[in-house]
Amino acid sequence: MYSFLKLAVISVLATANFLALTAPAVFAEDKTGLIDDCRYADDAAAQKAWRTMGGTAPAAAVTLDSRKSLRLPCNFAGTTHERASWDRKVKLDLVPCQGIQFKVFCKNPAPISHFSVYFQSGSGWYSTGFFPEAAGWSTVTINKASTRSEGTPAGWGNIETIRISAWRGRNEDTELCLSDLRMTGVLGVDASIAVVRGESLTRSRPGEAKSADQFAETVTQNLAALGIGCSMISDLDLTAERLVKAKLVILPHNSSMPDSATDALIKFLNGGGKLLAFYGLPARLRFAVKIENGAHIKAKHPGQFSTIRFADGALSGAPELVGQRSWNITEAKLAPGTGRVLAEWLDDKGQPTGHAAVVASDNCIVMTHVLLNDDAVNKRRMLLAMVGHLEPDLWWQTTNAGIARIGCIGSCKTFDEAAALITKTAKGNRKAKAALESARKLRDAAVALGVKEKYVEASEKAAAATQRLSEAFCIAQQPLRGEFRAFWCHSAFGVEGMEWDEAIKRLADNGFTAIFPNMLWGGVAFYNSKLLPVARDLAEKGDQIAKCLAACKKYGVQIHVWKVNWNTGHRVPAEFIERMRREGRLQASSKGKEEPWLCPSHPENQKLEIASMVEVARDYDVDGIHFDYIRYPDGDHCFCDGCRERFAKAAGVEIKDWPKDALGKGPLRQQWLDWRRGNITAVVKAVSEQARAAKPKIKISAAVFRNWATDRDGVGQDWKLWCDQGWLDFVCPMDYTESDRQFDSWIALQKDWVGKTPVYPGIGVSSSGSRLGADRTIGQIQITRRHDTKGFIIFNYGVTEAKDLVPMLGLGITAKR
Repeated sequence: MYSFLKLAVISVLATANFLALTAPAVFAEDKTGLIDDCRYADDAAAQKAWRTMGGTAPAAAVTLDSRKSLRLPCNFAGTTHERASWDRKVKLDLVPCQGIQFKVFCKNPAPISHFSVYFQSGSGWYSTGFFPEAAGWSTVTINKASTRSEGTPAGWGNIETIRISAWRGRNEDTELCLSDLRMTGVLGVDASIAVVRGESLTRSRPGEAKSADQFAETVTQNLAALGIGCSMISDLDLTAERLVKAKLVILPHNSSMPDSATDALIKFLNGGGKLLAFYGLPARLRFAVKIENGAHIKAKHPGQFSTIRFADGALSGAPELVGQRSWNITEAKLAPGTGRVLAEWLDDKGQPTGHAAVVASDNCIVMTHVLLNDDAVNKRRMLLAMVGHLEPDLWWQTTNAGIARIGCIGSCKTFDEAAALITKTAKGNRKAKAALESARKLRDAAVALGVKEKYVEASEKAAAATQRLSEAFCIAQQPLRGEFRAFWCHSAFGVEGMEWDEAIKRLADNGFTAIFPNMLWGGVAFYNSKLLPVARDLAEKGDQIAKCLAACKKYGVQIHVWKVNWNTGHRVPAEFIERMRREGRLQASSKGKEEPWLCPSHPENQKLEIASMVEVARDYDVDGIHFDYIRYPDGDHCFCDGCRERFAKAAGVEIKDWPKDALGKGPLRQQWLDWRRGNITAVVKAVSEQARAAKPKIKISAAVFRNWATDRDGVGQDWKLWCDQGWLDFVCPMDYTESDRQFDSWIALQKDWVGKTPVYPGIGVSSSGSRLGADRTIGQIQITRRHDTKGFIIFNYGVTEAKDLVPMLGLGITAKR
């Protein structure tokens, strides 16, 4: 192909050529996909187009670095509004694209907690966050699959308003400049794949809607990582006309869809289109691809569906083994003589289960579960092999992109830049030097194979080079003596497939100093509690605090037992919830809707929260106890009848209009906020005092929302006060973001708020809002060191983290040296 021949002529190592050839189109200076170039003639024109909300300063036209742009002033000094917002009225059909891009400039983001972008559609909104990554102009890409829905949107084909919001972090003024707002991932322009998001499930199966969104985002993120452009289309908007320029359609999790969408897909398939589906097929599509759904099979035990094994030569470019710990599958059955099984499921002992994992017909590949994020390297190779099999023309594009990405590690954009950084950081480390040289040879081999148009082999070498370069990068890092290094572990049973002994040993061997296991909730305990209902699993699996504690003592790792406060949890016995309901101890929204959280103002709930945490401190030789969810669910809780009565009595007021008097601009609003905040604080104070009385050396800590300035009112979490009063020994803000600049900005704010109390920032390696590989995790650890926090904590300690991330970090930045 031309790209490889050109590369061979110029230089085998000219990565810039790959980047130039494979970067997604952003429609530089033309009008393709343009929404608003933001180049207004004057302030009046800018203000006519962009309307302000609630006390926000008006937009203005400005020229910055010779670029005409839109100035959006964030006036937080001397004001009280929690965000600055600007609305742009539009009439947009964003169905045929993956999302939007725009250029942004924010010299001083410190006063901003975070930015949001909203898309109004009918009686609802789509929204997501962003943060400028550079001090100069940077490009922000908004993926539709990463947005969440509010209200009832009318679909991406009916966008009426675009809103940009900057949320207050500090009471200081700053500004944001915006330009070149346009679509990206447009079929026929910079994308040939359509990913169908199951938005119809919001109406037909609300319980599955969140999962449909999540797995659509997983697919689009992995395609982006492979350098493959795609469009994301809602099944509510899908038509045959919209698929005319698509070559491949992907169904990430679409158990059902509207008849109109099915009709469009059948027409697409009949016209020669190809389909890749995960977790089964909607009924009417099965005949068109000659693959039937079989039984829905739930794993009989954790690890039954643990690994996907491809048959030798079954799918070109696929790795033999792909780790994926699935909890159930939907069998796929082929019509006789119409297709073949490409891969089977193995259990966690490497034994065949007798169930197909991947099957293929002439025009379709089906994987029998959704695409998960574990074993990311092999998962992307598998996805690439599937896509390349169905649309072979993508192989040369992805191979180019794969070779170009070999140097994209940490903050580096090219191989030479990465090599220079590793050489400098390694300080003569021979292992790092050897790994770097190995990566260079693998990269050269990938390029040579690409020149020969051996794209599958070239991609495999590029993947190997990327992995080796990552190892070199990790080996080159330096550990910091005396650093607090911890993991939250959301499962009370630890890492799936491991005993606590093995899981803790892995942490200790790789330099981690603490584990925070989630052992109790508002309504269930995973130890032998005398106060909370005990999880039924303990009869078989035993006291989990005792097991984790024994391993921690054995390997010298601290244990800080984590409690989810107020939230009763999904494992809570039904009889406990029913008793709480009868006793009026559950929360209610302002509209009276019940929430399965304990009401923080109820005296018996406060006693239970306090006593259960003190019970752990008293009965187990743990190093610490850890608050989480030590707040209200949101600003709309709790408005139960008990709250009304207790608030009126405590404030000495007569409530004339409940709950209106305590909402918005109601006359009792401030008293209400102070009172509800006090309910949470009372528990923190009591636990701190009583636990220390029971065990003087115990450490008290809390996982908290990141923006104290707004969250003290929004969710009643006044964690600055808790630090000021000495009730916490350290605090762990959940600073989950993929933006290093945003992470840095948050820590700067938090250091000011905590005073002398240590702050150990939470790094979101596998949170709902962020996914970080080893290099990005290292980058955020380095930011905590620049702020001299002397520690950090990572979410979450699961299978991927234990097997892949922890050993990579242990090569250098957390190494025991």
